[in-house]
Amino acid sequence: MPYSANEAYYRRVMVSTGLALLVFLLLLNLTGLAQSGAGVLLGLLSLSPVAADICYQLFYAVCYLLSFMLPVAVLRWSIRRAGYRYLPMKTELRLTPLLFPIVLGGIVLIWAQSYLNSALVSIFDYASFSAEVIWQSSGAPEGYRIVLEFIVMCLVPAICEEFLFRGAILTNCLPFGRINAILISALLFSLMHQNAGQILYAFAAGVFLGVVYERTGSIWACFFLHLMNNFASTMQSVLGSAAGNGLSGVAAMALEAALCVGGVLCLAYLVLRLAPGRPDFREGVFGRSVPASDAWAACPIPARRTVRLFLNFPMTLFLSLCVLQIATLLLLSLSYG
Repeated sequence: MPYSANEAYYRRVMVSTGLALLVFLLLLNLTGLAQSGAGVLLGLLSLSPVAADICYQLFYAVCYLLSFMLPVAVLRWSIRRAGYRYLPMKTELRLTPLLFPIVLGGIVLIWAQSYLNSALVSIFDYASFSAEVIWQSSGAPEGYRIVLEFIVMCLVPAICEEFLFRGAILTNCLPFGRINAILISALLFSLMHQNAGQILYAFAAGVFLGVVYERTGSIWACFFLHLMNNFASTMQSVLGSAAGNGLSGVAAMALEAALCVGGVLCLAYLVLRLAPGRPDFREGVFGRSVPASDAWAACPIPARRTVRLFLNFPMTLFLSLCVLQIATLLLLSLSYG
């Protein structure tokens, strides 16, 4: 069946996205090999354990950053090579007054989904498997390690993951409809983690970040939310490892309860503020920003064709590899311990 002009454009964006994500998987696996090589090389040098650890972690951070940023270049090249316009991400340097409720509400939403995610995979004893095998937890970090964890686990992922999934993928899916763009980028963002313990809340986070990006018109609100969520999770892990029982546990529970209440209020406020408003025709629409429906698309495509064209060969291969990795880890967790 021949493609219409809109369908050909959409197909090219989806194929290019699939190619970019396959490059991402390749680079991510090469990062693992590069880490092993870096570990051997640093072991041969006359460096102190602290200096060697710093070099190793920073090397990993650079490799992780490149694993996301190079696919952005591949996506841009592939779309342009086919003769279509590549849409640059929205990088206006403005801080929305909604930044605080976005960050607090977003963190609480993601935390709530993470607890639900943990409950759904609890049958596999996945939490222990993930902490001790996948992430190789070794207790609370001390001194310089806290700074390194902030750079490697908080700052770098907030930059590169937002630039790829919101800045590049979501932006170039927007001509085909806001809802489609947000759901596609969120789905790919969740599967990218290749970890059953993260899929559900990563999808919820992807939807929320997509809405924030589209409504605020800037990648920076998403960056700050992603950064602070990662930082909160890291500090929660650090304090949980360092704290004992008694008063510290009660204080931690009280703080978490206060954050939850504040986050729920922020989410309610954001629903009212970020939702598209009613057009105001009292003075005419010329020169006014009249919000369009979420169902509106600059390049409309029938829903059935949207799904079919999304499942092109590169995209299907990426999805299959991610699902295979997730299933393998789940099966391994069954025999863990």
